[in-house]
Amino acid sequence: MKKRGKTLAELLIDVRILRNKVQHVIVRMRNRLETYNDVVIRDISSFPHLSKMVAQESEVLEGVLERLLTLEVMLEILEIKIETIIYIGNIVTSAVSVVEAIKLLKENFNFMPEISVSLDEIYNNFYINVDLPKEIKINAKEEARNILADAEKIAEKRRDQVYNQGISSTI
Repeated sequence: MKKRGKTLAELLIDVRILRNKVQHVIVRMRNRLETYNDVVIRDISSFPHLSKMVAQESEVLEGVLERLLTLEVMLEILEIKIETIIYIGNIVTSAVSVVEAIKLLKENFNFMPEISVSLDEIYNNFYINVDLPKEIKINAKEEARNILADAEKIAEKRRDQVYNQGISSTI
């Protein structure tokens, strides 16, 4: 049985949660370091042995704090990279739907070979440059019909605007 991994969105949430936890630990660590430094300064003459132990503990905590700060930065970079992947994925799948809608519309331009050939080139070159799983392409074909219908509605509104402007300019 194949193990199901988390989606990118779920992974992004996990990274954000961990980054938030690390930030809280950093704040607590800084507060503890401030307290230790105050103890060392205040008690150095009265309790030299205790101050030395606290100073050593403070050095260890500073090393841990440096690693936590590095981890927090790395988690922030990862968060940005995952967001980018998610956005690019959304853009690519949207572009696929538009390319598929263009292919559907291309059938209406068979009487204009120059446009028809250009549309074929755009379609073919898109898939040469963008490697996608077949599932995305199949889903895109369904959405392409919706995009084409929306484009036709927008074109009709623009046509009406041009027609209305033409009538009003002749009157």
